[in-house]
Amino acid sequence: MFNKQSLDNMFDELRDEYELEPDWEDIQRAAHLGVARSDAGVGLGDLDSRVVPYIEKHSS
Repeated sequence: MFNKQSLDNMFDELRDEYELEPDWEDIQRAAHLGVARSDAGVGLGDLDSRVVPYIEKHSS
């Protein structure tokens, strides 16, 4: 489950890595969906592969 600090850390890291990518908004959208899925206890499914490691790293 994510708390505010883990969410902030995850999105900071994503921003540092991908903010200049042309599909940055899609990456953010995938990250939000992944957080919701993770917190609901369901599989991450076919999320953007760039966000999965960050979700796994920061979920607790």
